[in-house]
Amino acid sequence: MTSSESLEKLTPTERKALYGQSTVPGIDLAGGYRLSASVDVSRYTERGRVRAVNSLVETWRRRLNAFGISESVVAAREAGTFDIVVPLSADTGLAGRMIRESGEITLHLFKDGAEVQALRQRIDDAVLQRESAEPGGLSALLARITVEEGIGDIAVREDNVKAVQAMLADSTVQAAIRAFNLANPPAGAFAWASEPVERGGSIYYPLYFINQDIDLNVQPLASAVVSDASVTADRGAYAVRLFLEDEGRESLANLSSANAGNRLAIKMNGQVYVTLTIQGRIPDGRIEIPGGDTLDEARALAAILESESPPVAVTLLDQAATDSPSPYGAEVVDGAAGAALIGVGLLGALFLVRYRVAGVVFLVGMAYHLIMTGAVLRLWNIAGIAPYFTLAGAAGFLGAFLVFTTVHLWMFEYLRAESGAESSLRQGVMMALEKCRPVLVWVHVMLLLVSVSLVAVGTDGLVNFGLVLFSGAAGSLLTAFLWTNMLLSSLVADWQIRKLSV
Repeated sequence: MTSSESLEKLTPTERKALYGQSTVPGIDLAGGYRLSASVDVSRYTERGRVRAVNSLVETWRRRLNAFGISESVVAAREAGTFDIVVPLSADTGLAGRMIRESGEITLHLFKDGAEVQALRQRIDDAVLQRESAEPGGLSALLARITVEEGIGDIAVREDNVKAVQAMLADSTVQAAIRAFNLANPPAGAFAWASEPVERGGSIYYPLYFINQDIDLNVQPLASAVVSDASVTADRGAYAVRLFLEDEGRESLANLSSANAGNRLAIKMNGQVYVTLTIQGRIPDGRIEIPGGDTLDEARALAAILESESPPVAVTLLDQAATDSPSPYGAEVVDGAAGAALIGVGLLGALFLVRYRVAGVVFLVGMAYHLIMTGAVLRLWNIAGIAPYFTLAGAAGFLGAFLVFTTVHLWMFEYLRAESGAESSLRQGVMMALEKCRPVLVWVHVMLLLVSVSLVAVGTDGLVNFGLVLFSGAAGSLLTAFLWTNMLLSSLVADWQIRKLSV
């Protein structure tokens, strides 16, 4: 296996040749973007490592596919590192988030305010007993700000965060916290907020003291649905609504009923993602959490939460200068593009020579077909499904274009035979077009149904193939009716053309 250091030493020509020899499906024909991740599985046995890594890789693929990044490539390297290659057209920032985050989400009750004050005093006493004691102990580094309406929370100013983290990690402070927890069960733990807040021109990081043990694990989820934010509108335009399964819904109802008026922390990736005050019993098992300012952010978060990864530490490595050339080789891509242009040119010449005026209609119809196909592909994007220009996508478009060409070839031959048998060109063409319509509709509808089936039940390459095939077939149907059919009818009916073809 070639290491990343060896690859860096290769010249651009040698690297392209190496990628050209590989068979990596699913990357843009223009190339892919490589994300590198490191996985810590040192605490597992050999069998456990294999199982955890396989589960993690499957989770990555499932998340990326749910987000719309199909045909991603996950390649194992040495020392627990992986290369994850996604199309250049994908959002690599959100792809990296889906690789890095575990997706574990838990609920924790807040500790009582009086207990927090007592713990702070104990920590201050423990700090002041040291020879190199900081003046004021922990309390001197803390501030009190209003994060939620009417609720004052402990927070740490940005320039004091490292000092507080070091103090809480100190063995003396840790011993004081353990002693406090033994005397005041259930045990509590400090947890940082996932996002800072700005107050008076300064940045603060909220620091919460919550139950150390999980009060409710919401996974596995029944579903995670993206919607417009309501309860969490101050944290972004979009939200993700979590729907718990039957057991989790009952547990949430009991927890909320027994703790009405208390605060609850929703913890994700080791940090408090959002807090809420329990107003009363929550019977429907539904929780809303912030999804972000964009729809893609919310969709990425939903994909993460619906597929919790195994408890393995994942670190996203430095991504500088990791663009990968096309795995098919630039020469192969350029050669294929040139061959396609030659083929289209010869096809156009054939139609012009044989069908004359109708051939011109077909040539302009090819451009119309491309426009309609692009429009349908755009609709897929608006719907949140992003087709990528992969080898599978190219095959889907080629299939749709072959159907488009075959349909027009059959139509023109049928018109040629029917119009020649009639005394009136107009009457022959209009009757032939009328007879062609049911066949055109049937062929395209069947192709659309096959495409939808591939998108619904397929994975990775099949999904991309189905998306582009559907778009091309829809473009072909629209072209046949809105361009070819209408234009030929106008030529013989309105323009009184006397000779449609040879």
